Amino acid sequence: MNKLLYVVLVVSIIGNIIGLFIAYKFWNLKGYFAEAERQIANNRRMMTNLYKEVDYLTGELDGKIDNRMIFLHHSVGKGLLNDGGLRDRLLEMGIIVKSATYGDSIGEDTDMNHWAAKFGNRMDEVFNFRNHPNQYYLNGTSNDIVMFKSCFPNSDIVGEGTAPGDPNATEKTIANYKAAFETLKEEFRKYPDKLFIYLTAPPQNPDVANPQNAARAREFNDWLLREFNPRYINETGLGNFLVFDLFGVLADQNNVLKKEYRLPIPGDSHPNNAGSTAAVEAFVKFFRPVWMQWQEKHGNS
Repeated sequence: MNKLLYVVLVVSIIGNIIGLFIAYKFWNLKGYFAEAERQIANNRRMMTNLYKEVDYLTGELDGKIDNRMIFLHHSVGKGLLNDGGLRDRLLEMGIIVKSATYGDSIGEDTDMNHWAAKFGNRMDEVFNFRNHPNQYYLNGTSNDIVMFKSCFPNSDIVGEGTAPGDPNATEKTIANYKAAFETLKEEFRKYPDKLFIYLTAPPQNPDVANPQNAARAREFNDWLLREFNPRYINETGLGNFLVFDLFGVLADQNNVLKKEYRLPIPGDSHPNNAGSTAAVEAFVKFFRPVWMQWQEKHGNS
């Protein structure tokens, strides 16, 4: 009996030690998590302050630079501007970028079905946008370059659709997407002295991408590049609309975000810094000669 009690006592002591050890680890982990949350919150505050500083400096530079671009975008666009260095690369070309994004009335809606109405009814806001958040020129100053993109959910094209499509329809079909750009063609031709640049919607992470829908995204972007853009130039006689294939830079042969450009977060379709940097390098190579030709023709300096 005494031996049994001894065994029970030993087991009880061991159990208490294990329990105390687990509790110790638990409280340590709580401390680690709390510290991690504090660091994340601090980093967010620092990034918010940094973006505010960028907006302030953009406003300060505004009166010193003649070439102004509005970029209508969301989170991937922010990665291009900041992580990929697009803002600085354009500034080297004498172009100051106005980032119209979340928090700006003109920058909120950027899905494919939003563009026809935005450019058809709110072009004055696009041209007069001065700075984030919701600042507009009141002195006749205007943006001469309009760059715009939809985000990666727009690469999830669910079907071919029925021609001629509806430019304002929310259903993501090739027919509706084509209808949107056929409508935009009529708007862009009204402004021969404004340069419009469309960045194709980036690809999705393979964890969330549907292979058939992703293949349709590639098909639509190829149509934009090989058929629509040349036809726009031929029909209008203008060189004021360009398409840069952001999808093509970031997507692999399966039409999803390249492995080397993925964040270490399952299902996240935002490109990492390497992806943003590669996209910016490709864009600068594409845009620089176009910009030089545009300046020569339109007398900008």
